[in-house]
Amino acid sequence: MKALDKKKVLWITTDEFRPDCLGATGNPLIQTPNLDRLAREGILIRNAFCQGSPCAPSRSSLHTGRYLCSTGVLDNMTPLADAHDNLAMHLATHGCKPAIAGYNDYACDPGILPDGHPHQTSLNYDYFLPGYEVVLKHDYDSPEWYAWLRKQGYPENMCNRETMYAHQIPPEGRGTHLPLHFPAHYKAEHSEARFVTETAISYLRDRENESWFFSLNYVKPHGPYICPAPYHALYGPQDMPEPVRRPEELANNHPYISRCRNDWGQTELAVESEWRELRACYYGMITELDHCIGILFDYLKESGQWEDTLIIFTSDHGSYLGDHYLAGKPHFYDAAIRVPMILRDPSPEADTTRGTQSDGFAEGVDIAPTICGFLGTPPHPRFQGKSMLPYLRGAPDATLKSEIFYEFYYYNLLRDTAGVCPEECRLWLVRDDRYKYVQFGEASMPAQLFDLRRDPGEFENLAALPEYAPVIADYCQRLIRWRIRNEDHRMEQWARQFR
Repeated sequence: MKALDKKKVLWITTDEFRPDCLGATGNPLIQTPNLDRLAREGILIRNAFCQGSPCAPSRSSLHTGRYLCSTGVLDNMTPLADAHDNLAMHLATHGCKPAIAGYNDYACDPGILPDGHPHQTSLNYDYFLPGYEVVLKHDYDSPEWYAWLRKQGYPENMCNRETMYAHQIPPEGRGTHLPLHFPAHYKAEHSEARFVTETAISYLRDRENESWFFSLNYVKPHGPYICPAPYHALYGPQDMPEPVRRPEELANNHPYISRCRNDWGQTELAVESEWRELRACYYGMITELDHCIGILFDYLKESGQWEDTLIIFTSDHGSYLGDHYLAGKPHFYDAAIRVPMILRDPSPEADTTRGTQSDGFAEGVDIAPTICGFLGTPPHPRFQGKSMLPYLRGAPDATLKSEIFYEFYYYNLLRDTAGVCPEECRLWLVRDDRYKYVQFGEASMPAQLFDLRRDPGEFENLAALPEYAPVIADYCQRLIRWRIRNEDHRMEQWARQFR
């Protein structure tokens, strides 16, 4: 194992990136040559899943290595207590220098804010977790991006969100097309993704002879859906793959989804031209992003850092794009909870697994302990994930997980909350290679069970069928045991040493 002062970690997290939108996973249409190259030099995990949705719950789990039932971050802008118990702070205490660019979606605990601070009585998740050096704060945009655009010759009246996230619709109008069918006002070499990439390279260039841990966060392919030329026209809407859905779903009589607001229920993207154009734009955003990531990869190679750098590529969650007539990332279907995961370990020990694809299971909480393993630091005692490093290095008997767990809080999505207990509006999910079982906190909400081998589209709920009662009992017990294992045991662990 190399000395710590020569090791580097590049952790790339995208937003709403579907794992089936990579050439490496078998998509015959999309162009992702740089991520495909990463997969050839590392390992692609085909069954990787996030811990929760939307962004803040997932990212809190990623950066703390803990499940939602431990972090307590159930929705966007929900504060994280004990924020110092995170990967960055842990690595900093072991001599590493964590840095971050993009965004973190962390809401600060109001209890640690000074008296009179506005976020003691209002919601905000524009913070970064303690322990990180913030290289660039940039989600959809940033003042730094607009300053950079001005240096590239863009006029002042264009350098704002209203213009840069508007599409170049021709004078004759957009006709039957969605606005996202048309290109952005900026050139591809001046996009926000390109700017974030160039900022990252500038930061790393000054640290070529140091150890570093860099968390790089791109908002793409999250909406707003917009591409610069030529990416906006790279894919034809007519070539887009069909969504995973059945017409009967439009009745929206699912006992859970039917209670959700129209913008979260099965009413989205029913018009064929709309989902086709959305998917074409989404594909273009991914190819643009892949190009930017390739520029970063080329820099690491040219600077001699490639062979010292563990690279992890993933996303905070997926996106529906019309699957089940849905948009966004809520609920419990695979389109929302499955994520891409590629890991490239530069160590010679990883040569035996290089270029392989695994059907084993991995979770977002597994990333933090994997990073610690690579850097030679002990995992944080509160981490609940499992290091993937032994598997990457082909260690005897090393395996990935055989099941994953996911949580979702849906109270804020309900169209009618009268008489509803917010604490009960949660679902827990366990999924393996055969079944997906969904348990709801509300006693009136029937469980969901899908046989994924017979029904990979997750259309037929088997939970009420008597012959599946033993399966229900088994998976329900798995959920209970998982919850027991991952409760907050800190005080008992402290007391145990004196007993």
